[in-house]
Amino acid sequence: MEATARAIPVGGVPVPGHPAEIRFEHVTYHYPDRERPALDDISLTLSAGTVVALVGTNGSGKSTLVKLLAGLHKAQAGRILWDKVDLAEADRDQVFSHIALLDQSFARWPFTAETNLAIGKPARVPEPEQLAAAAAFSGADAVINALPHGMKTLLALQFRGGSELSGGQWQTIGLSRTRYRDASLIIVDEPTSALDPEAEIACFEKIRRLRSPTTTVVLVTHRMAAVQHADLIYVLHEGLLVEQGTHQELLADKAGRYHRMFQSQADQYISGTDGTVPGQQNHPATADQQGPVDR
Repeated sequence: MEATARAIPVGGVPVPGHPAEIRFEHVTYHYPDRERPALDDISLTLSAGTVVALVGTNGSGKSTLVKLLAGLHKAQAGRILWDKVDLAEADRDQVFSHIALLDQSFARWPFTAETNLAIGKPARVPEPEQLAAAAAFSGADAVINALPHGMKTLLALQFRGGSELSGGQWQTIGLSRTRYRDASLIIVDEPTSALDPEAEIACFEKIRRLRSPTTTVVLVTHRMAAVQHADLIYVLHEGLLVEQGTHQELLADKAGRYHRMFQSQADQYISGTDGTVPGQQNHPATADQQGPVDR
């Protein structure tokens, strides 16, 4: 009975391909094995053409909110509206077709570079111009052009003639795949774990450029410096929405949770108290800077 109640429905109400806004209205979600709700009475709005950041410590509810946003879970109280369509009644296949996800564990398919981009939208017949534009967007074109067979190179060393990419190079492939998908809602969850500091800054700049007048980008990250240029920041804590505003507005509240989180990370970069070089904490910057390995 529990599985049936939580199952993703088949069919449903058509959803707008490019909603002007997605709105949470007093949304609550409770996992059956937890005493405290993962999300408790959450109300917020995601507007098209904006970059919205979700920040908070582990267990704050960020991942649950994203799953509800993507239609993977159903709200147990309240509503999630795509314009005027209640997500609980929406055709989930349509919902999924309008969403792109870029995270730190995106699939690295043992296919050609071309297929690794085109799989972002498998129903579309891949056109060379569209693939080239998507690759150029993230800088993956330079990586692909250096491969022995370009777009036709197999990205898997287990096959004869295959090549392997570093973590940072795969990250550009993943970003290009997201660009090629051309979704109206792009969810970006901790995407820069394999990048060195300079590449991370460049990656977040490209992520912000994924937005368009009809596209919303939702950025979930622990890197507080990455959310400074978001149009709106929502701060979650223990399932509650505790703060919201721009970076400047939230940072101005010296007693606020956002200010404390931001200052805590900034202090590490300034002092290097953990024994690492300031500005380079948690950044593997060796193997990921290597070129492709051919065999």
